Amino acid sequence: MTYIEQFDAEFRKKLESVEDMETIIRWVSEKVLESYRNGITAGQKGATVIRKGQSRRRGLPAQAE
Repeated sequence: MTYIEQFDAEFRKKLESVEDMETIIRWVSEKVLESYRNGITAGQKGATVIRKGQSRRRGLPAQAE
């Protein structure tokens, strides 16, 4: 299960539970912050991210005539 799938499953459980909105918002904020920090740590280690499929880059920008 990927990180996003795991997050989605946990988030659905929380939304379907009897937890109040403030608790859910706090949980989401903590998860976003944790993900952000993990991304910074991975970047500092020089980790290479390999994505399957096509590049998301659109190519060179159009030049003015």
